[in-house]
This record gives sequence, structure tokens and C-alpha cells, in this order.
Amino acid sequence: MKILFYNGSLRMGGAEKILVEILNGLDKKDKEIDLVISDNVLGENFFEKELPKEVKLTYLISSDLIEKTKFYKSRKKNIFYKIMYNYYMRREQKEKTINLAKFLKDKKYDVVVDFDMGLSKNIDLVDAKKRIAWIHSPIDSWYRKKDKIKRLGDRLKKYNTLVTICDDMKEKTEKLYPFLKDKLVRIYNPFDIEKIQDQSKDLSEITEEKRVLLKEGYIISVGRLDNYSKDYYTLLKGFKGAKERGLTEKLYILGEGEERKLIESWIDELDLKNDVILLGKYRNPYPWIKNAKLFVHSSRFEGLPTVLIEALICGVPVISSDCPTGPSEILKEGTIGLLYDVGDSETLKKQILELLKNSIEYKNYKERAIKRSLDFRKEISLELIEKELLEGK
Repeated sequence: MKILFYNGSLRMGGAEKILVEILNGLDKKDKEIDLVISDNVLGENFFEKELPKEVKLTYLISSDLIEKTKFYKSRKKNIFYKIMYNYYMRREQKEKTINLAKFLKDKKYDVVVDFDMGLSKNIDLVDAKKRIAWIHSPIDSWYRKKDKIKRLGDRLKKYNTLVTICDDMKEKTEKLYPFLKDKLVRIYNPFDIEKIQDQSKDLSEITEEKRVLLKEGYIISVGRLDNYSKDYYTLLKGFKGAKERGLTEKLYILGEGEERKLIESWIDELDLKNDVILLGKYRNPYPWIKNAKLFVHSSRFEGLPTVLIEALICGVPVISSDCPTGPSEILKEGTIGLLYDVGDSETLKKQILELLKNSIEYKNYKERAIKRSLDFRKEISLELIEKELLEGK
């Protein structure tokens, strides 16, 4: 059986982590698997080393071209650099299409898995008996214009199966595209629970100097430093309010992104320089999560937030924004962890204080977290994925 997987990158991210988990978990007997990745970003292909040896990897866009685009993007407030940035973005798209066509020439597949829907504009180039697309977040959260949403829906008609990663997202996609109803399935992301629990004890990536931080009382948040989607300002305001009411714990934010300087400016503005630490990016985030007293998630929108489930696996009580989609489903409407309305820093403040002060409730949430995490174990999801790959062969 010949299978093609496609994704935009192998950078450190939730979707990329799940892709690698799937590729490692699949039964590769009698399967030939090609993995095509759009962006070759030198120094940032974090998951390349974790790919199984049986998977054949191909990149489409050269690292040199990506570096030039990044250079002009970082300076695009200047009109000249903005023009150059747009030019190199078009160059990237052209190189991607040309190299994809070259790669696919004379190739035939039983199944193509478009893991981030980045292949949808070129899906007709793929000769495959079955086409599967993965939907990782609500479509109307990243396509705001109605004409773009409509065009994507037209392209998705060309797929046999559309995988959504939670029930709420399945319902929202069906409402957006009623004509795709019979193609939609829900498959939770697979999690290797034993592996994550083992990695949570592995401190090899953490310097001796930083290990001291693990011993302090702290709350943690994990995610890309992007305020539009992750809403770090609400997190910082809620934390600030809790500090003013006597909270002694610090806040660690694990992740990296283009808005680091903006978030640092807010930390200064709120007089939190001694209480908030931006840890940066770690390949293994689990020791930081496991040793935290609380995990706080402040997103405006999500798909099925990987980090929430990882926090449950590590047995850490969770507070999350009730954003679309995923948190309410993962936390069973607030019975597994606490939920607050998106942007409501006042409620977040109260929940942090109340949960840390109530030792009985705190213990209950720890126990519920571990029990709930078992619903996301990889064996369940991989069985469903194998079924979807094999059906209609």
C-alpha cells in the first residue's frame, strides 16, 4: 500500500508533533510511506530526527529561499521590504508547485493524507485512489473572508474523508459546509501516555542553572508567542490580579515566537519582571509541565489543544479559556478542569487563587486529569486512522 503524507513543516508545533506520532504509530508492514514537507527551515526541523526510518522525506521549498522571505518579512513595515516580501512569497509558492509536480510525476498512491490542508490547491496533481484531509482548527477562525471559506469548501469536495480532531469541530465544519457532512469523521489526536510520562522525568535538555527554576512554585503556560491566537495579555492580567491578592507562585511561559518583544513589553508594563519568566523553546516540555502547580491555557481559538491533554497526562490541574474548539470537550464542560470565558482576566484571577487555596479540590482535579487522559491514548486513535487509510483501498 502506497501512502503520501503532506504537511507544511516539521517545526515544533502541536500538529507536527501529532503527525510524527501517527507516522511512528502506524503499522508499516506492507506500506510504503512518502512524507512531503513544504518548508525546509534549517535549524527548525525539530521533528525530522523523530521520523521512522521507513518514511521517505522530501522538502519542496529550499531553505535559502525561506531565509530570504523571513528577512524581508521582519522588515516589511518599510514599503520596499514589503514589496520584496510579497515577491519572495510568490517565489515560494511557485517553487513549491514546481517541485511538487516534479516529485509526483509518474507516482501513483493508494491514499494521500493532506495533514494541514496545504495541499488542497494542488490536490489534482496527486494520483491517488483516496484523499484524506485533516482539519486541526475551526476553519472560520483562520479564514475570515467568506469568499475564501467558500473556495476552501469547493476544494474539500475533492476529498473522500475529512478528519476533524474533536466533536465540536466536526459540528462546526458540518454547519459551515453541510454538503460535506457524510465525509466528516472525528478522530482524537493520538498520545503516547507512557512516553510522555517518561519524558517528564528526563531533565537532560535543562541546564543545571535552569533546573533551579523547576523547584520553585510556579504556574505554566505553553504555546507559540502569538497574542492573536494565544491571548497572553489576558493571561498576564489574570496573573497580575492574583499576585495582588497574595499569590506567591511565579508564571513560566514556555514557547517562542515573533511577538516575544510585545509580550516582554506587557510584562514590563504590568510590573511583572520578577514574576514572569519566558523560558523559550524546548523539545521536551514535559518536565516543566509536570513540576508546575497549575497549567493555564488562554487561547482565543484552538483545534484540539495538544498541550491541554499533555498537562492532563502529567497530572497537572488545568484552567483554560472556553474557546472554540476543544477545551470544553477535553475538560468535559469544566468537570475535569476549570473554564473561563475568553478574555475574562477577572475570572481567571479568581480561579487561580481558589484552586491553589483549596487542597481538596486541587487533589480531585489532579486525579481527574490523569483518568481523563486515558481517553486519548494512542491505541484508540491509531486503530481508527488505520481503518480510514485501509477503507476503500
